[in-house]
Amino acid sequence: MAFNWCIILLYSCAVPIFGFFIYLCHLNSYLTCLICEDHDTLKRVYDYIVVGAGSAGAIVAGRLSESQEDSVLLIEAGMETMTPIFNIPIVTPLLQLSELDWQYRTEPQMHACYGLENNVSHWPMGKVMGGTSKLNSIIYLRGHAHDYDSWAENGNEGWAYEDVLSYFKKLENQRGRFKNNTVYHSRTGHIPLNDLRWTTPLVNAFLAAGEALGYRVTDLNGRHQTGFMEAQVNLLDGSRWSSEFPFIRYRPSSTLTVLSDSVVEKVLLRGGYEAYGVVYRRLGKRFKVRARKGVILSAGVIGTPKILMLSGIGPERHLESHGLLNVIFEIAVINNLPVGQNLQDHVTTGIDLVLLNQSLPLSLASVASPLNLLKYFLFGQGPWTFPGCEAVALLHSKLTYSEEEPPDLQLMVLPVGLSGDGGVHLSKAVGISDKLWKQYFSPLVGKTVVSLIPILLHPKSKGEVLLRSSNPEEPPLINPNYLAHPQDVETLYQGIEVVKKLIKTEPMQSLGARLYDKPMPGCESLLFDSRDYWECYIRHVTLTSYHPAGTCKMGPQTDPTTVVGPDLRVHNTHRLFVIDASVIPSLPSGNINAAVMMIAEKGAEAVQNHWSSLHGKSGRCSLKCRLFPKQGSQMCFS
Repeated sequence: MAFNWCIILLYSCAVPIFGFFIYLCHLNSYLTCLICEDHDTLKRVYDYIVVGAGSAGAIVAGRLSESQEDSVLLIEAGMETMTPIFNIPIVTPLLQLSELDWQYRTEPQMHACYGLENNVSHWPMGKVMGGTSKLNSIIYLRGHAHDYDSWAENGNEGWAYEDVLSYFKKLENQRGRFKNNTVYHSRTGHIPLNDLRWTTPLVNAFLAAGEALGYRVTDLNGRHQTGFMEAQVNLLDGSRWSSEFPFIRYRPSSTLTVLSDSVVEKVLLRGGYEAYGVVYRRLGKRFKVRARKGVILSAGVIGTPKILMLSGIGPERHLESHGLLNVIFEIAVINNLPVGQNLQDHVTTGIDLVLLNQSLPLSLASVASPLNLLKYFLFGQGPWTFPGCEAVALLHSKLTYSEEEPPDLQLMVLPVGLSGDGGVHLSKAVGISDKLWKQYFSPLVGKTVVSLIPILLHPKSKGEVLLRSSNPEEPPLINPNYLAHPQDVETLYQGIEVVKKLIKTEPMQSLGARLYDKPMPGCESLLFDSRDYWECYIRHVTLTSYHPAGTCKMGPQTDPTTVVGPDLRVHNTHRLFVIDASVIPSLPSGNINAAVMMIAEKGAEAVQNHWSSLHGKSGRCSLKCRLFPKQGSQMCFS
């Protein structure tokens, strides 16, 4: 026990040192921008401007510049770091609460997050080249075929599963155990898909437990899209691999310019409808740059709606309340669209809920071992290659009745818990209140704790992103409205029931698995393990799975809840596109990064096709025109 506390003490010293290192990297990036003359040589006009260099933006910029004919400017708010340290999977949690993280916070939740400080959920998102793919668990899950079929059924022609499968395969370079399945996988893409290089005994016990309960162990990205699977991840030689590497960093294009440390504030719109450039802030100064062919927003589920609303595209009453009409256009013009609505997120619970009576090889001591350090840097092996999650399951709860329906529950297996670092960083990153830490989590320090966390895949509760003010430097208001619908709580309860069944199986009992039976503070008056107790527990321990989406919903223009069409062009605009997680109409059944990259592949093609359709053999643009009485003028758009 004394040894454990000694390791925690060393870790508590290492965390701020690492944080200071990240700060120095950020400072170096800032000073480089300050003294570098490259910005002065930027063109005033590019063919395309892509905003955001995350999972989607990097792919879009890379694809648009492939022809070497179109000039592309990729603008990223965060720094462009070259250090390989940030690509070590095991250090991922330490990047949260740093300069690489936007550090978004939700509004206090009325129905959930009671165990978090001020009922506020922490939403980490990447502010760096690579975006949130620098902070996530690099799990690769496409979701269920019905997820995409439902998109098509709701008016998004070309987005059914059979349509998007080819784009998933175009991305993928399958190097793992499913590489010979050429029906569902490819070995020719730019994004490596690998098996984990290091696991604990928990993964085999979990998979065997699933089989004991009658579930299949299968390739969840293949034919059977429900069941259990050892995680597949975007790793290459033991290091995190995000879309910036193959599309930007290691495949440079003479027609692609990358501008980091620059925050886009709004889109320049001619008459409020035709996108012709952006305004961005860099080193405290504002600049304009123009686009001939199009502006593509890939700033993410929070950043993209914020930019659109600051540009005058959004809910009319909300923008009027911030006086944005006259500020933006000097005339009463607005594109009244439900930007920022339809916010959805995969909600989870059950962290630190399972204890084992034997130790696992993942601990602070094993990570700090010089031998494991050498294994990583010399051979790309060992616990430093571990991204945090080692197995997943996609399941139907009792609330879904058919295998044809998409699963409504996901399980993620983490051989650690928030208590694993003694309260130094993990609980703070999640936002656990001091009271809850002291009363509930701190007694677990030094014990072998694992997390089999149930995840709500298709929430009924939806939230919104709004402007806090017309000041671009202020963060937006984020209200996911967690657990407002009672069915969301019921689904998570069903997930906890599955976890209880799993730990009672022989494979899990061989590890001595048992439920942590200390009552949740705030739920002590309820009978432990009763339905009422678990509902109370779920509303206290309500955590994000870091999969928010939907704030610029894709759909036909006849649907008043949508912002972009199936071609990802913003309704009632010309040359303005959104390509990122915000266009997702309804969440896929699994981690969303694979879906976001697929959307980017398909979206880049849609942008190119759109321009080609406007400028055919005649080279002339065929536009539709409308009369807008407020301006007293005619505006044309495609």
